[in-house]
Amino acid sequence: MFWSGRHSVVSTTVLALILATMSVQAQYFQFSQYNFTPQRVNPALVASSDDAQLSFIYRNQSTGGGFRINSNSLNAMYPFLSPKGKRWSGLGLSFLDDRSGQAGIFATQEVGLAYGVNIFVSRGQSISLGAKMLYQSRRMDINGLHTGSQYAPDRGLDPALALGEELGDLKSDYFTFSMGMHWQRLDEDDEMAAYLDLSFFDLNRPDEQFISSSELNPTMVAAGGVRVFRGDKVSVFPQVLYTRSADNNVVNAGAMFRYDLKASRPRNEQYLNFLTSYVFGRSAILGVQFHNARFGVGVSYDFPFLNHNVANNGAIEVGVVFKKPVARSLDNKKNQRAKAAAAEQKPKRLGASVGVKKPVAPPVSRDTAKVSTSKPVPTMSERLRQKQDSIAAKGIAGVIQHDPLVLEKATLRFNFEFNSASPGEDAREYLDELAKALNDNPELRLKLVGHTDNVGSDKFNLRLSLERAQAFKTYLVERGVNASRVTVDGKGMREPLNDNKTPEKQALNRRVEMTILFGQ
Repeated sequence: MFWSGRHSVVSTTVLALILATMSVQAQYFQFSQYNFTPQRVNPALVASSDDAQLSFIYRNQSTGGGFRINSNSLNAMYPFLSPKGKRWSGLGLSFLDDRSGQAGIFATQEVGLAYGVNIFVSRGQSISLGAKMLYQSRRMDINGLHTGSQYAPDRGLDPALALGEELGDLKSDYFTFSMGMHWQRLDEDDEMAAYLDLSFFDLNRPDEQFISSSELNPTMVAAGGVRVFRGDKVSVFPQVLYTRSADNNVVNAGAMFRYDLKASRPRNEQYLNFLTSYVFGRSAILGVQFHNARFGVGVSYDFPFLNHNVANNGAIEVGVVFKKPVARSLDNKKNQRAKAAAAEQKPKRLGASVGVKKPVAPPVSRDTAKVSTSKPVPTMSERLRQKQDSIAAKGIAGVIQHDPLVLEKATLRFNFEFNSASPGEDAREYLDELAKALNDNPELRLKLVGHTDNVGSDKFNLRLSLERAQAFKTYLVERGVNASRVTVDGKGMREPLNDNKTPEKQALNRRVEMTILFGQ
């Protein structure tokens, strides 16, 4: 801030700016893209997802007072899962840096620690209870201000000179305690169908003022949403966020429109969220977000609508989130524990045990040969060619089939490397042979369907099973197979071969089913 003139600016002017700035910041505020700052909505949200998350959001807001408010928030959440893959609790950390006024004269920093416990009520429904401890520091920093007393004749501005103002040390530090409850209902694809939040912040009513003593009023936050429409690629999700602090009420109501960029399952592979909402008496909000299974980014803009709000003449937000399923590590730990038990059932060559029955050489008559003249076992390429010839012979005889015919099925069982969907050495050996057979027989097509055991959530296993089937396809394409000839799907843990009650049975369910088809 530049204060012109050679006269000193009186302290009352600075105090007026302080009070104006404090009146803007005293209210508990929410970011427009509050899905990037879940711990500001409800501390119980740290136990509501199987994904470890790290999110960051930046907000720049202009005011009628001629100054800007810059806010940065960093949130981290990590869920804890039981040995059976059930989420039972979660831990969260949050950081906030907020600066407002000319030269950032008013600054707020805070750090929070949240913990939540999750209770599964029924299939797809759960309740999370959470608590949060937060340390906040508020201070006035006038080092960025200049007054007339810092101007020397024939020299100009000299920041090394004293401001000429005696404001004292304006700083306030305190701890707060908050609690919340979160309910959610997921659909059959483990996607959010409805949710409800209720939380209370600053329950201990700390003293927040710089000069006089004044208790901080508790804040209540309520939020909810329900999906009212879901099509092949489009869904509509109305939602509302209500914040009440003392006599101040803020209602943010609107709808999120989702567009799936991929129609394949799992549906949350790639999608766009279009945000539309209205903060009553303040502003309208428009935004767009891109999400996939591991990453999300969004941008939004607040602008005055219907009413003029001196505290918000326009604000832009940019957010980003990184996600990683925690259940993946549990799946691999179980995989390694079962590896020894499954080793006895695992063949030396992958394709030999799994439904690909190789012809046995006929016995040699003792009367006709002294030396073994067993007919060599045909390769996969030769075996498939023989089956095609048999189908062609039936066609000549009058049996015509327009639908694709199944030539061969196989169930492939393997052990992936830790935290990876890449095929192992045995799988690669079998896939090399399969790629050659497909290249030698261009009339054939292939369908790959991935399956998992019951470790982890349904959503996680759907994604994992699809990734592993896709890894097989990618390997075949790299060896010359046309990608259009190979289709993939993932069933997760929905089609088990057994009850998954032992590591051996779980190993049998971790599989990729392969079907070789003849015809278009």
